[in-house]
Amino acid sequence: MIAGYGLMAFRDPYGIRPLSFGMRKTEFLPEYIFASESVTLDTLGYDLVSDVQPGEVVFIDMKREVHRKQIAKKNWAPCIFEYVYIARPDSIQDGVSVYKNPHAHGCKIGKKKLKTPI
Repeated sequence: MIAGYGLMAFRDPYGIRPLSFGMRKTEFLPEYIFASESVTLDTLGYDLVSDVQPGEVVFIDMKREVHRKQIAKKNWAPCIFEYVYIARPDSIQDGVSVYKNPHAHGCKIGKKKLKTPI
């Protein structure tokens, strides 16, 4: 929060930690939320707008208008521990199911090992 101006959120340029951006419509004005996991949005009744991209800043002004800008660009390097140990399995991060991601990688590693002579 920036008192008198609005709400600002940004993601580190490497995308190490995820950041989901959500919205829910009310009878008056839309409400916005930022969270590290999409399941938080689901639980609180928000719809996922998008993931905040690495190096992106999102600013919501006092009129509740959303402004987005890419301010840094680096090679994407997410923390693998987010997918394996930290995040809930029913969450979606960067458009990828946390549950399905380790399973898919495990299958690829298993197939590769089966092709490698012992």
